Amino acid sequence: SSGINAEYGDISPAPLFPIPCCHMTIQPETPGIPDWSIQVPSPTASIPLPGSTLHTSNSSASLLTTSSASNKPKILLMGQAKSGKTSIRHVVFHKMSANETQYLESTKKIDKWDISSKSFLDFELWDFPGKFDIVTYCQMEGKVEQIFKKAQVVIFVVDPLDDRTGSNNTVEKLHQTISLANKVNPELKFEVFIHKSDSLNDDQKQESIREVTHRISRKLINNGLQEKINSSLSYKTTSIYDHSIFEAISMVCQQLLVSVIQPFESLLNAFVYSNKMEKAFIFDIHPKIFVATDNCNPFEIHTYELCCDMLDLISDFVCIYQEGELEDKDFILTSSSINLHDGKLFLKQVNRNLALICIQQGDDCDASNHGILEYNFQLLKNGIHSVLKVANM
Repeated sequence: SSGINAEYGDISPAPLFPIPCCHMTIQPETPGIPDWSIQVPSPTASIPLPGSTLHTSNSSASLLTTSSASNKPKILLMGQAKSGKTSIRHVVFHKMSANETQYLESTKKIDKWDISSKSFLDFELWDFPGKFDIVTYCQMEGKVEQIFKKAQVVIFVVDPLDDRTGSNNTVEKLHQTISLANKVNPELKFEVFIHKSDSLNDDQKQESIREVTHRISRKLINNGLQEKINSSLSYKTTSIYDHSIFEAISMVCQQLLVSVIQPFESLLNAFVYSNKMEKAFIFDIHPKIFVATDNCNPFEIHTYELCCDMLDLISDFVCIYQEGELEDKDFILTSSSINLHDGKLFLKQVNRNLALICIQQGDDCDASNHGILEYNFQLLKNGIHSVLKVANM
């Protein structure tokens, strides 16, 4: 058979050679077993092509008055001064350790960064200084459309321990931002990061979310904006000292990949079910952001942390033993596994920027199934490549 078959939870043997096909189907013979089918997105789905380099602006004015040749989607990073915006950018996208961020200078201008070098993701990240008065600037310069028109997501960072939050300055600034953005881009999403949550216990985190949510909702209701942006506003607790910031940024970036998320999830569902995996992720390797995960099993933070730690470990080894950047013809895809006390972790690189990381429980880690696992991975990899080809990524 040229497909992946599962009968009563076991996998039927299959020839160990890859089949160049992007349609993966499990044909269940037992009632109640789902039939996973991969549908490649329509050829009309278009994603901006990667390949741009890193750019920064000399000043806020020059950034917004100079027309950019790029039509890439934008993510805007906003919030009060000292809330942790620049630290988030450096930890996630520039591999800086959390402890080093205390030496970063405050952002004094709007920094525009192109996130495409060494990354599968392809968008612009605009980092706004905390003291930037967006209302006054937009009124003086008339640049509100240049800021918000092509933006996909606004990340608004809140420091729950900052006294300014209690005096409603942060809430007022967020309300002003939402009001301006909604006029020119009603589809814009807003993600409120209640940051520096490492200093809070679980009860304090929940209380912070309730408090910030209540004040923002009350402000929006008073100004008639609640119904307009209610479905576009969400809240997350984050910290650069744990994996929560990578999880939160992953959720944000997935909003830019709507054309490929569903096919990726379907491919992962079939792979997880066929190989009795506990969980599987497709990671963008350099920023450690997961692009997609299966929905066969619930998302658990400790499983995600294990996968992130494995990616860090393998990346460190590659940096030690690989001299410089390899050309595509010399590039070798990495494959690795780590034995756990109750299971096994697998990392299998799909292409230069993407990798599959999955975890398997101990009872299912049978060496005799290694060939079938490799065969199924080839089907998964071929499916991912086909989806990316159709999406022009």
